[in-house]
Amino acid sequence: MPPPTTNEQTTPTESPNVALTPARKRMGQAPLALAIKAILRPIFKLLYYTIRWIRSHKLAALLAILLVLASIFATNYLLTGQIPFSSNTSISGQPQSGQASSPVSSDVQDWLLALRSGDLNTMLNIQKSMSKQPDSSMYLLQFSEKYAQVKWTAIKVNGASQGSDGMLDLFIEVDMTSTSTSSSNTAASSTITLWHFTTSSTGHIYTIDYVSGRTA
Repeated sequence: MPPPTTNEQTTPTESPNVALTPARKRMGQAPLALAIKAILRPIFKLLYYTIRWIRSHKLAALLAILLVLASIFATNYLLTGQIPFSSNTSISGQPQSGQASSPVSSDVQDWLLALRSGDLNTMLNIQKSMSKQPDSSMYLLQFSEKYAQVKWTAIKVNGASQGSDGMLDLFIEVDMTSTSTSSSNTAASSTITLWHFTTSSTGHIYTIDYVSGRTA
Protein backbone atom coordinates (compact mmCIF):
# COMPACT_ATOMS: atom_id res chain seq x y z
CA MET A 1 0.00 0.00 0.00
CA PRO A 2 1.65 3.34 -1.12
CA PRO A 3 2.34 6.03 1.50
CA PRO A 4 -0.15 8.79 1.76
CA THR A 5 0.61 11.86 -0.27
CA THR A 6 0.91 15.28 1.25
CA ASN A 7 0.53 18.69 -0.22
CA GLU A 8 3.80 19.86 1.35
CA GLN A 9 6.86 20.07 -0.95
CA THR A 10 10.42 19.58 0.26
CA THR A 11 12.53 22.75 -0.05
CA PRO A 12 16.20 22.09 -1.03
CA THR A 13 18.86 23.26 1.47
CA GLU A 14 20.92 26.21 0.22
CA SER A 15 24.71 26.22 1.02
CA PRO A 16 26.03 29.48 2.53
CA ASN A 17 28.16 31.73 0.31
CA VAL A 18 31.87 31.35 1.21
CA ALA A 19 34.38 33.99 0.09
CA LEU A 20 37.37 32.54 -1.74
CA THR A 21 40.71 33.48 -0.17
CA PRO A 22 43.45 33.98 -2.76
CA ALA A 23 46.46 31.68 -2.38
CA ARG A 24 49.30 33.32 -0.46
CA LYS A 25 52.51 33.75 -2.43
CA ARG A 26 55.50 31.93 -1.13
CA MET A 27 58.58 33.89 -0.02
CA GLY A 28 60.45 32.71 -3.09
CA GLN A 29 57.82 34.27 -5.37
CA ALA A 30 58.29 37.81 -4.04
CA PRO A 31 59.61 40.34 -6.59
CA LEU A 32 62.83 40.85 -4.66
CA ALA A 33 63.44 37.12 -4.39
CA LEU A 34 62.79 36.65 -8.11
CA ALA A 35 65.24 39.45 -8.93
CA ILE A 36 67.93 37.87 -6.73
CA LYS A 37 67.31 34.50 -8.34
CA ALA A 38 67.66 36.02 -11.79
CA ILE A 39 71.07 37.42 -10.80
CA LEU A 40 72.43 34.38 -8.98
CA ARG A 41 71.10 31.63 -11.25
CA PRO A 42 73.59 32.25 -14.10
CA ILE A 43 76.47 32.39 -11.60
CA PHE A 44 75.55 29.07 -10.02
CA LYS A 45 75.00 27.51 -13.42
CA LEU A 46 78.45 28.67 -14.51
CA LEU A 47 80.01 27.26 -11.35
CA TYR A 48 78.14 23.99 -11.81
CA TYR A 49 79.29 23.50 -15.39
CA THR A 50 82.81 24.62 -14.51
CA ILE A 51 83.04 22.01 -11.74
CA ARG A 52 81.68 19.36 -14.08
CA TRP A 53 84.26 20.30 -16.69
CA ILE A 54 87.09 20.22 -14.13
CA ARG A 55 86.01 16.79 -12.89
CA SER A 56 85.98 15.40 -16.42
CA HIS A 57 89.17 17.21 -17.55
CA LYS A 58 91.41 17.11 -14.48
CA LEU A 59 94.72 17.39 -16.31
CA ALA A 60 93.61 20.33 -18.45
CA ALA A 61 92.19 22.10 -15.38
CA LEU A 62 95.48 21.62 -13.50
CA LEU A 63 97.46 23.06 -16.40
CA ALA A 64 95.09 26.04 -16.62
CA ILE A 65 95.48 26.77 -12.89
CA LEU A 66 99.28 26.54 -13.17
CA LEU A 67 99.28 28.94 -16.11
CA VAL A 68 97.15 31.46 -14.20
CA LEU A 69 99.43 31.28 -11.15
CA ALA A 70 102.54 31.59 -13.32
CA SER A 71 101.12 34.68 -15.04
CA ILE A 72 100.34 36.28 -11.65
CA PHE A 73 103.87 35.65 -10.37
CA ALA A 74 105.46 36.87 -13.61
CA THR A 75 103.36 40.06 -13.74
CA ASN A 76 104.05 40.89 -10.10
CA TYR A 77 107.78 40.27 -10.53
CA LEU A 78 108.02 42.44 -13.64
CA LEU A 79 106.15 45.33 -11.99
CA THR A 80 107.63 45.24 -8.48
CA GLY A 81 110.75 43.10 -8.73
CA GLN A 82 109.38 40.79 -6.03
CA ILE A 83 107.38 37.60 -6.06
CA PRO A 84 103.89 37.69 -4.46
CA PHE A 85 103.63 37.37 -0.67
CA SER A 86 107.33 38.18 -0.24
CA SER A 87 108.84 40.97 1.80
CA ASN A 88 112.43 41.20 0.64
CA THR A 89 113.04 44.85 1.47
CA SER A 90 116.79 45.35 1.61
CA ILE A 91 118.89 48.27 2.72
CA SER A 92 119.73 50.58 -0.18
CA GLY A 93 121.62 53.80 -0.56
CA GLN A 94 125.30 54.55 -0.81
CA PRO A 95 127.24 56.97 1.40
CA GLN A 96 128.18 60.28 -0.12
CA SER A 97 131.74 61.37 -0.76
CA GLY A 98 133.81 61.65 2.40
CA GLN A 99 131.68 59.08 4.23
CA ALA A 100 132.57 55.54 5.24
CA SER A 101 132.77 53.06 2.36
CA SER A 102 130.75 50.26 4.07
CA PRO A 103 128.35 51.99 6.44
CA VAL A 104 125.84 49.21 7.22
CA SER A 105 127.17 46.32 9.30
CA SER A 106 125.52 42.92 9.46
CA ASP A 107 124.33 43.66 13.01
CA VAL A 108 122.50 46.80 11.89
CA GLN A 109 120.91 45.03 8.93
CA ASP A 110 119.90 41.98 10.99
CA TRP A 111 118.39 44.20 13.72
CA LEU A 112 116.31 46.16 11.20
CA LEU A 113 115.11 43.03 9.41
CA ALA A 114 114.21 41.45 12.76
CA LEU A 115 112.24 44.59 13.63
CA ARG A 116 110.40 44.33 10.31
CA SER A 117 109.47 40.67 10.80
CA GLY A 118 108.67 41.01 14.53
CA ASP A 119 111.53 38.75 15.71
CA LEU A 120 112.15 39.98 19.25
CA ASN A 121 114.63 37.22 20.14
CA THR A 122 116.99 38.20 17.31
CA MET A 123 116.80 41.87 18.29
CA LEU A 124 117.61 41.11 21.92
CA ASN A 125 120.46 38.80 20.93
CA ILE A 126 122.05 41.54 18.78
CA GLN A 127 121.71 44.28 21.39
CA LYS A 128 122.68 42.21 24.44
CA SER A 129 126.16 43.77 24.57
CA MET A 130 124.79 47.33 24.48
CA SER A 131 125.10 49.35 27.69
CA LYS A 132 121.86 51.23 26.90
CA GLN A 133 119.14 48.84 25.80
CA PRO A 134 116.41 50.21 23.50
CA ASP A 135 112.77 49.35 24.17
CA SER A 136 112.54 46.72 21.44
CA SER A 137 109.12 45.46 22.55
CA MET A 138 107.61 48.91 22.03
CA TYR A 139 109.35 49.24 18.66
CA LEU A 140 107.82 45.92 17.55
CA LEU A 141 104.31 47.08 18.43
CA GLN A 142 104.82 50.37 16.57
CA PHE A 143 106.82 49.42 13.48
CA SER A 144 106.88 45.67 12.76
CA GLU A 145 104.84 44.18 9.92
CA LYS A 146 103.68 41.43 12.27
CA TYR A 147 102.11 43.63 14.94
CA ALA A 148 101.70 47.19 13.62
CA GLN A 149 99.67 46.54 10.43
CA VAL A 150 102.32 48.12 8.21
CA LYS A 151 104.28 47.10 5.13
CA TRP A 152 107.93 48.10 4.82
CA THR A 153 108.61 49.47 1.35
CA ALA A 154 112.17 50.82 1.56
CA ILE A 155 115.21 51.00 3.82
CA LYS A 156 117.66 53.75 2.88
CA VAL A 157 120.95 55.01 4.26
CA ASN A 158 120.56 58.80 4.58
CA GLY A 159 123.97 59.51 6.07
CA ALA A 160 127.06 57.94 7.56
CA SER A 161 129.98 59.62 9.27
CA GLN A 162 132.94 58.30 11.25
CA GLY A 163 134.27 60.09 14.31
CA SER A 164 137.83 60.48 15.49
CA ASP A 165 137.25 57.66 17.99
CA GLY A 166 136.47 55.23 15.18
CA MET A 167 132.73 55.06 15.99
CA LEU A 168 130.39 55.21 13.01
CA ASP A 169 127.11 57.17 13.06
CA LEU A 170 124.43 55.91 10.68
CA PHE A 171 121.13 57.59 9.83
CA ILE A 172 118.74 55.13 8.18
CA GLU A 173 115.31 55.92 6.78
CA VAL A 174 112.56 53.29 6.81
CA ASP A 175 109.49 53.86 4.63
CA MET A 176 106.30 51.96 5.35
CA THR A 177 102.63 52.00 4.40
CA SER A 178 99.61 51.13 6.51
CA THR A 179 97.81 47.84 5.85
CA SER A 180 94.97 48.52 8.27
CA THR A 181 91.50 47.57 6.98
CA SER A 182 89.56 49.75 9.42
CA SER A 183 86.72 51.79 7.95
CA SER A 184 88.26 55.03 9.21
CA ASN A 185 91.43 54.43 7.21
CA THR A 186 90.20 54.05 3.65
CA ALA A 187 93.42 55.22 1.97
CA ALA A 188 96.76 53.64 2.75
CA SER A 189 98.96 56.21 4.51
CA SER A 190 102.75 56.30 4.21
CA THR A 191 105.05 56.73 7.20
CA ILE A 192 108.71 57.73 7.09
CA THR A 193 110.84 56.92 10.15
CA LEU A 194 114.45 57.88 10.84
CA TRP A 195 116.83 55.77 12.96
CA HIS A 196 120.28 56.60 14.35
CA PHE A 197 122.77 53.77 14.87
CA THR A 198 126.18 54.12 16.44
CA THR A 199 128.47 51.20 15.69
CA SER A 200 132.02 50.29 16.54
CA SER A 201 134.78 49.76 14.00
CA THR A 202 133.98 46.05 14.06
CA GLY A 203 130.31 46.67 13.23
CA HIS A 204 128.82 45.96 16.65
CA ILE A 205 125.96 48.27 17.63
CA TYR A 206 126.74 50.70 20.42
CA THR A 207 123.46 52.69 20.53
CA ILE A 208 120.10 52.65 18.73
CA ASP A 209 117.87 55.72 18.73
CA TYR A 210 114.50 56.31 17.09
CA VAL A 211 114.90 59.87 15.83
CA SER A 212 111.58 60.85 14.26
CA GLY A 213 108.61 59.75 12.22
CA ARG A 214 106.15 61.53 9.99
CA THR A 215 103.17 60.63 7.85
CA ALA A 216 103.40 61.43 4.16
